Amino acid sequence: MSARKRSTEDDELTVELDDDLRRYLSFLERIKRIKNKEEAALAALRIYKKLNMHDWLPYVYRSGTERLLIVDHGTLNDILSTMSESRLYDVARATALKRKVLRSADPNLDFTSVDNWSIILSELENLGWGRFTRDGKEIVVEFLGVPLTFLRGYLESLFRVEFQTHVVKGGELIILSPI
Repeated sequence: MSARKRSTEDDELTVELDDDLRRYLSFLERIKRIKNKEEAALAALRIYKKLNMHDWLPYVYRSGTERLLIVDHGTLNDILSTMSESRLYDVARATALKRKVLRSADPNLDFTSVDNWSIILSELENLGWGRFTRDGKEIVVEFLGVPLTFLRGYLESLFRVEFQTHVVKGGELIILSPI
C-alpha cells in the first residue's frame, strides 16, 4: 500500500501489511466503509496524531496532557445512572470548568463566542461522545455517548449559555437551542 502526496517523492510511503490487516482492509472496501486502503491508512494516522498516540505507554494512553481511560459504554452508563439528574448536571459543570482551566490550548479563547464552539464539539467527537453539527447557534447531536443531562451541563458551562433540548426521531437526534 502506498500513500502519496503529489508534490515530492519524499512523501511516498510503502507499508507491508500482514494477511490479517490486508483481509480487514479489503473487507472495509467491499462493504464501502472506506474508498480505498490509502484512505484508511491516512485516517488512522490522523487519529494517531490527534490522540498523541506516540506518547502512549503500556497501560497509559494520552490525549494531549490528559490520560485516557477506555471504558465501555455500558460501564459508563452504569456509573452515571447512579447519580440524580441534578448531581449529574453539577458533575458535568465541574468537569467543564476543569477542562477550561487545565486543558485550554489557548487560555484567551472565548467559548462564549459561537464561532469557537466547533473547537469543543470537534474535541468531543474525537473522544467518542457523539456526532455534533452546528446550524447557526443550534447544535445537532447524534449517537450521543453520555447522558443528555451531562452533555447539557458540560456545554452550558463552557459556552455560558442555557440550552433548550428537542429530542426527535425517537431519541436518535437531539437539537440544543440556546434559550
